Amino acid sequence: MRTSRMVCAACVVCATSRRNIAPIRHRVTQPRWMPQAFGKPGVSIGFQNAARRAKVDFHRSRQSKDSAMGKIVFSTDQFAGQLDDAHRFALWRDLYAAQYGLLDAARAEDRPFAAHLEFAQFGTIAAGWFDGALRRVRRTKHELRLDARDELFLFFNRGEHPVTVQQRGRETLVQPGMPALLNYYENGDCHFGEDHRWMAFTVSRSRLQALIRNVEDLVALPLDPRNEAMTHLRHYADFLHRAGAIDNDPALAEHVGQSLLDLIALALDSDRDTAALARSRGLRAARLRAVIAEIEAGFAEPGFSPGMVAHKLRLSLRYVQDLLHDTGAGFVERVTELRLQKARRMLGDPACDAMTIADIAYCCGFSEAPYFNRCFRKRFGGPPTSFRAAPR
Repeated sequence: MRTSRMVCAACVVCATSRRNIAPIRHRVTQPRWMPQAFGKPGVSIGFQNAARRAKVDFHRSRQSKDSAMGKIVFSTDQFAGQLDDAHRFALWRDLYAAQYGLLDAARAEDRPFAAHLEFAQFGTIAAGWFDGALRRVRRTKHELRLDARDELFLFFNRGEHPVTVQQRGRETLVQPGMPALLNYYENGDCHFGEDHRWMAFTVSRSRLQALIRNVEDLVALPLDPRNEAMTHLRHYADFLHRAGAIDNDPALAEHVGQSLLDLIALALDSDRDTAALARSRGLRAARLRAVIAEIEAGFAEPGFSPGMVAHKLRLSLRYVQDLLHDTGAGFVERVTELRLQKARRMLGDPACDAMTIADIAYCCGFSEAPYFNRCFRKRFGGPPTSFRAAPR
């Protein structure tokens, strides 16, 4: 065995149960079987076997699960120069996944692979800062089945290009400097621009749900980076990044973690009304589309009424009327316009030459010819007869 002073790669590998393992900076006992990606050339072995052995070695060497909190700095700069890009990416992906969950990742192919991750645990809150050559990361059913994590991931886009996030049937463009909330327990997809840089907090769903009801409604929705709590959270994260590790003081780390949890809750809670409004608007818009579709399908029926639409869509009559009122055109206006437009088309269609004006009016939903004539003249500036395809 030999020892060296370095940041333990095993800390990253073993953190698959991050809530119970405190990443620490310590002297690493490096057995001869460890991959030589972090040291001098030596025996070459499979990365997966090495990761499993490193995990076992770390568990043997750490003092307890309550060890002092510290910062892990994991970078491809630590890899030995003889590793090709494919091996660098494979090793990085395995170690990264141990911290942030199993991912299906795609690297940028237009340049050599490089990545830098700094990770720190503050009580129950995990904080991370990342910069790397990635194009896409996602969690599919495969990753969810193999690596179940009941956590939420609040990140800030620190790059110069927008990030497209997709989850829960939503798609949001996260502009530089903006935050977004994702989760680890449902399918999700992120596409990056030329750069992939973020700062993020990971927290258990149950802890956030205890503070914010319906917090999951914020997933993959635009969040306001200008709300005061979100601004303070971002500044606090920058401070923690500059300050470095909190070594040998679990009580301080727990205090920092609780402060972070409170700030995260405040920041997200400030956006709850926005999310509620978005949900309300989305539902209201969907119901309005359904109402309009029903009107367009049934306007020509004699006796067609808003009550018929409300009954079919299982909505209250008042709600249907309110939806249409908000558009500036009520039920009667919409139905009358649709009927008149249909009548005008029929009057100009040679195939309808054999039909009388009264027949056309009835076919379009009007029950009385005189009323139809008045409405038609008012709408089009002339009597229905002047719009017939051929003189009668």
